[in-house]
Amino acid sequence: MSLPIIQRIVAPGTTIWLDERVAYRQLSSLGYQHETANHSQNFTDPATGTCTNHVEAYWCAVERQFKTTVGTTQEMLLSYLDEHMWRERYGQTAKMAMLNLQRHIAECYPVQ
Repeated sequence: MSLPIIQRIVAPGTTIWLDERVAYRQLSSLGYQHETANHSQNFTDPATGTCTNHVEAYWCAVERQFKTTVGTTQEMLLSYLDEHMWRERYGQTAKMAMLNLQRHIAECYPVQ
C-alpha cells in the first residue's frame, strides 16, 4: 500500500500495523501511529505485540477472490473489495447473499 492511498483512506491518528518497509517510516510524521513487525526476526513483535499476519491472510483471501473475477481492472478494484467485504459479512452462501441483498434494497427503498 502506498502512502498516498493511506493518506486518502485512513484518518490521521489511526494506528497502522505494517512491516518495516522503508516507505512506511514516515507514517509517524504524517500523523499516524505506526507499529511494525520484523518478519525476519519473528511474526509478532515481542515488545509491542504487533502482528500483521491477519492483514496478510485477509489480503491473500481477497486476491484469491479477485483471481476468480475475469478482467479485474484497477478502476474496479475498490468496488471488488467492497463486494468481497459485503459477501464476507452478509453472503456466506448464495441464499444468504440473496436474502440480505433483498433486505438491503428494501431498507434503502421502503415501500410507501
